[in-house]
Amino acid sequence: MICENCGFSKSRVCTILNESGAHPYRSTPVQGLLTKDTERRYTWCNFVMNNLEDHRTLLVDIICTDEACFSRNGMFNRQIVHTWSLENPRFSIEVRHQLRWSINVWCRIVNGRLIGKVF
Repeated sequence: MICENCGFSKSRVCTILNESGAHPYRSTPVQGLLTKDTERRYTWCNFVMNNLEDHRTLLVDIICTDEACFSRNGMFNRQIVHTWSLENPRFSIEVRHQLRWSINVWCRIVNGRLIGKVF
């Protein structure tokens, strides 16, 4: 942490960062790509660009599918949840579970409409 490395208070560090024009940002989770994905993406973009003139509804007619896996891991973020109280409530949060579960959800979209969902 910057405060510990520089020996300044947290408020002083925030003041310095604000005066320098820095702003806090949050990261956006994205899917990791493999080296071979770049060529596939260029191939797909070229295909769409070459066929869009002849087939104006190409992008609307594409069937999109996606799948997501939900589990109890990562559903609760202790870093952003705070409890405000006049006294310490001494509460605990279970973070390691003996019983693991997950569910896969799949769906497809055609012409901007959700066609199905499978659990």
